[in-house]
Amino acid sequence: MNKIAQAVVIAACLMGTGAAQAQLGGLGGMLGGAKSGGGDIGASVGTFVSQSATLGALTSQSLMAINSAFLSKEDSAVVKAELDAINKLTNTGEKNVRTKDLYESQSAVTKRLYDSGEMKTRMASLDADGRKQIGNALLNFGIGGLQAVELSKTGQALVSQAGANPMNLPKIMPVKDSLPLLGKVVSDSGGIIAGVAKLAQGAKIDVPKVTASSKPVDLAF
Repeated sequence: MNKIAQAVVIAACLMGTGAAQAQLGGLGGMLGGAKSGGGDIGASVGTFVSQSATLGALTSQSLMAINSAFLSKEDSAVVKAELDAINKLTNTGEKNVRTKDLYESQSAVTKRLYDSGEMKTRMASLDADGRKQIGNALLNFGIGGLQAVELSKTGQALVSQAGANPMNLPKIMPVKDSLPLLGKVVSDSGGIIAGVAKLAQGAKIDVPKVTASSKPVDLAF
């Protein structure tokens, strides 16, 4: 089973198959899908890049919120400063690169906390604010994970479509640049984040279910 299919199965089991399918269908309609043929794809690429950037920020912030529950205030402040700096960027290429780097660094921190056993040891002793923070972060990541599955398919379709018209090849580069981060989000959804969710459930932390109408919540940390 490939990583995309695995993530869908895990999400469907944890959140309800109907809700997962509805969320994916809704996102597909919002993106409009990648149409066949070799026409101009500039508008579709623009939509895809915008959605990918939003998803990258959402999932990066979700990881930051999870990690900050177990890190010092000083360490958390450094990462938040980087996120603030990224949000101020106007160059799309630079913003995407730094978002990808931030996501990967935070994913590595989450994995370290999980693999070391520190997260499991400290999860149950979190205060009310920390428990709510973990639950909301997992909700946001769940939304982002499902969107990453659909966006990955859309991006792959756009790349295939661009091959039918050489004039589209330069336009498709931002899509190619976005796909690795989407793949990482999908992989983490079925890997480390699924593990964190199990720890949270074992610690009796309320993790809201993702439904077709779920919207990200503000994360204060």
